[in-house]
Amino acid sequence: MKDFIELMNRRQSCRNYDGTPVSREEIDKCLEAARLAPSACNSQPWRFVVVTNPELREKLVAHFQTFDANGWAAKAPVLIAVCEEESPRVMRGVFERWGCKRFAAGDTGAAAALITLEAAELGLGTCLMGMFDDEEAKKLLNVPAGDTVRVFIAIGHPSDPTVKPKNRKALHELTRYID
Repeated sequence: MKDFIELMNRRQSCRNYDGTPVSREEIDKCLEAARLAPSACNSQPWRFVVVTNPELREKLVAHFQTFDANGWAAKAPVLIAVCEEESPRVMRGVFERWGCKRFAAGDTGAAAALITLEAAELGLGTCLMGMFDDEEAKKLLNVPAGDTVRVFIAIGHPSDPTVKPKNRKALHELTRYID
């Protein structure tokens, strides 16, 4: 197995795709990684809508552009909507005892992160997109009313696979130990 930190460094936000289709097998590998993500009480609150249909992708991207963002996504052959289902039943007891904790939002984020990591392992580029109207996205994708589209992930073959250095804060700027 390759070094995990090396994989993390290879994962980049890709906004330029070469137009080569992504196979169903590659998509399924990314979704399998997400399916295995940890979740509170094993609730697995995520649902995925995979859009490869060019007409629907165009409609979604046109909607993204109403926010003056993410027009580049039109060249991505795959868009995955990562959705959070409304209050999984298993979590209702947790809510009653501990109050309204938003475990599902974090769980869904973990699933989205694993999609991007598996895609990087496969040599694919990804980019997370959060600039969209939830209600319009739900309507276009036929997502149940109580569910939330948390993020879209564009996936494709990068037109330039060069790995660029990441600009990240130093670990000591982000960490505080209490011994």
